[in-house]
Amino acid sequence: MPVPTDFRSREKAQFATTARLLSCLVTESLVRAFYQPVKVPQAAGFAIILNGEPPSYPDQSTIRPDEILAIVALHHPPVFKPDGVNLFGKEIGLLDPLDMIPFVLETGGSHCAQPGGGFPEYAELVGAFLDVLRVGKCVQLEKNTIHKSAGTISVWNKFAISHNVDGTVQADIAQEFSSAIKWQAYSYQHPPGAPCFSSPSIVWEQSIVEGHPTHPMHKTRWFLPPLPDYAPGQYDLLHPRLRFVSVPRDNLKITHDFEGLTLPVLKAASANAGKELVVREGRVVIPIHELQVVHIEHKFPDAQIYPEEYSLPILAQQSLRSVVIPDAYRGLHLKLGVGVKLTSAVRTISPESAYLGPRFSSQVVPVLTMDRNILTVARELASVVHSNPNGEIAKHCAAIVRECHEDGSEDRGERLIVCTSLVESGHRGEDGHLPAVVRVFDLDTESKRLDWLEKFVSLFLQAFLPPMLQNGVAFECHPQNCVARFDLKTKELKGFIIRDFGGLRVHTETLKATTGVDFDFMEGHSIIAHTLDDVYTRMYHTIIHNHFQQLIRVLGLHYNGLGWKIVREQLQKNIPKDHPLHDAWMSPDRKTLPGKCFMRMRMSSMYRFHLHGPFPNLIHYKGSEVEST
Repeated sequence: MPVPTDFRSREKAQFATTARLLSCLVTESLVRAFYQPVKVPQAAGFAIILNGEPPSYPDQSTIRPDEILAIVALHHPPVFKPDGVNLFGKEIGLLDPLDMIPFVLETGGSHCAQPGGGFPEYAELVGAFLDVLRVGKCVQLEKNTIHKSAGTISVWNKFAISHNVDGTVQADIAQEFSSAIKWQAYSYQHPPGAPCFSSPSIVWEQSIVEGHPTHPMHKTRWFLPPLPDYAPGQYDLLHPRLRFVSVPRDNLKITHDFEGLTLPVLKAASANAGKELVVREGRVVIPIHELQVVHIEHKFPDAQIYPEEYSLPILAQQSLRSVVIPDAYRGLHLKLGVGVKLTSAVRTISPESAYLGPRFSSQVVPVLTMDRNILTVARELASVVHSNPNGEIAKHCAAIVRECHEDGSEDRGERLIVCTSLVESGHRGEDGHLPAVVRVFDLDTESKRLDWLEKFVSLFLQAFLPPMLQNGVAFECHPQNCVARFDLKTKELKGFIIRDFGGLRVHTETLKATTGVDFDFMEGHSIIAHTLDDVYTRMYHTIIHNHFQQLIRVLGLHYNGLGWKIVREQLQKNIPKDHPLHDAWMSPDRKTLPGKCFMRMRMSSMYRFHLHGPFPNLIHYKGSEVEST
């Protein structure tokens, strides 16, 4: 009997989320993991992921089965710890979801009655694992003591209990994992169509199948009460509607000409309703996401909600809260507060962000050292946020007007594509199984992929390094925030657009010394860096660990080391040897660099301020063969 499609999708979604969880636990050094090679066609080896610290193994030679968190098969050797303790194989420093085969085992529990671990198609692999472990005498396992992993929640609960995670936090995180699996399964069952180079920018924005490459809550959609908990398919997050509320002017903090810039939207709403949207004296109309109506009703008694007849259709970009309004805007779009948790953050707009964006755009962007033919900053032109003294409430009534360079790009002879969509695969349609970057740019040989990557990395570094090198400003240029500009006829990369300022890192002393600008921001804002090393840390994570790594992996240029060779060469060209960044990133002694720790942050209920841990410095990565020796 064939396996139902929905079951296969859920199994696949379970693995997608489990792989990301295991990746974070290992890479953030929350657990220890060791690599053992095997000689079988299905895998290069496997990772033994422990649930405790080596001091619990006094003779450093054996592992008890109950001390194993998971065993996972790997396509290739992973990235090892530069100074790891090789107790039960080489110690793993960075374990990426793309390293893993959908073959995860656990030990103990009530599932042990499955001979061979519950993977009949991998019976040979299970036997090979056990043989390696027995020969090494590092663990006493039999076929009836291991089983197919029950999934993300099982692995998480085992970790949380052994590490004394607070019970409420454990339950909340488990719920977020459940949401991620549910929404990911739906995405697999209803994949977006494969975008073409000729597809409009919004089609690329809405072509995401999996999303963030390493965040375990990559597909979490948690609707905050009083919103109902929508199931996938019950609400279309990509095609919502724009609603309107009015609030007394005295109860708002308005930056720049918010009312003037939103006037076209109000006029479109009036035209749609067939009657004027009346603005009472002393009040300001705020466009809101339709999901925010219940939050506004619940939190802001001073707000007047306009009838639904004034609503407008909108198209959500990848972040879901930045929206295009085809009936009203050309060259502008809106960023709206939405009371929905995506990954680990509620996607509202804090008072600090509403204050920051227009000021950074008007004060700092004009004076930054950058090649404006290569890098374009999507400026935030105006904002509004409620003046409620409790920022956790105020952030639910806020909006930002931002430049939208996608509008008119074809008239300028350009195709604009958000960078995250380039590495996505699993689309509906011809060759949808291929990563979009490979399919759309015809990268069917290694030489083509190397050439394309070299041009991308070169232009990317020319775009984003100068503001950091000269002014101490790091843009959070991860793939969701970056839009690539391609020539409409030749498909040649021309430059980038950077959007969203929430993840900026600014060293104000360097900025002032190099531009004379005394930047205006709210005290305590998370974007302020106390040292230049803070700036370098943010940039390493967004450029090297996040953006370049995933691109290099999907291009098949990671395990052979060729992609990282290109990165090293381009960094040498773009970072002066006497600049502090050269030593911070390029020195052979810099074997690790601070990496952003998603699980540590989530367990500490942090999202604006980051926690970092020592990750292997991928700039020095030479490939799996060199790593293995």
